Amino acid sequence: MKNLHNIIFCLIPLTSNYALASGDEKPSDLNFLGNVSLTSDYRWRGQTQTKNDPALQGNFILSHASGFYVSAFASNVDFGDEAHLEMDPQIGYTAPITLGTIHPAVDLGMLRYNYIGDSDLNYNEYYFKMIFNTLLHQNDSFTPSISYTNNYGGKATSDTMGKDISNWYFNVLYATPIAQTDFGANASLGYSKANHEIYGSEPEEHFFDWKIGATYRYTPMGINAELAAIGSNLKTKDFTEGNKKGVKTTAVFTLTKSF
Repeated sequence: MKNLHNIIFCLIPLTSNYALASGDEKPSDLNFLGNVSLTSDYRWRGQTQTKNDPALQGNFILSHASGFYVSAFASNVDFGDEAHLEMDPQIGYTAPITLGTIHPAVDLGMLRYNYIGDSDLNYNEYYFKMIFNTLLHQNDSFTPSISYTNNYGGKATSDTMGKDISNWYFNVLYATPIAQTDFGANASLGYSKANHEIYGSEPEEHFFDWKIGATYRYTPMGINAELAAIGSNLKTKDFTEGNKKGVKTTAVFTLTKSF
């Protein structure tokens, strides 16, 4: 992460908060949700965070009936430096709104990217999402989101570039079950835009990332399996073979146990 021309930043958007707007039942005053995942490669915005190696991850959220929630994400990481553990706290608020005949939920909050062992990488990111459930058919979801930070990559990036780097991230995510089965599909497209050329071997200020996945839920054990193609269009001319693999499209397999 210290070489901005070969940058592979380590962050992940938390997804547990989608559950706050997905159920029809009346929530209790406090509700706790969580999951533990084993994935073949920790990818964030198309880029590996573990040098293409597996990761063990946890995602936990405590929500209140008012719409406020706090959550935390944890994962092993590998950047070839002192940081080997990521622990990201998050605070936010979600509420239903009405747009004509459509009733989405809004979700806004702040996420702190926190790396144990190298605090120079830490920084805050602010986000706004709209969650549309049952948009095209029953049980599907469509989530456009915008994230912003004025200190991308933390002090490490500021020191390298000689100034703070701001970054916008735009993403659209669609997920749907497949007929009346335990199978599903999802797809997302993201766009990162910084105020300085920091991305790729031939530095640019922007790049795209994508994901296309298929899922299977084994309901009796509460286990979800996903096989996804994840990648980006980052330039890789001067990358090592490992770094090229870490940003190009590859298959990622993930098992998640919810509780």
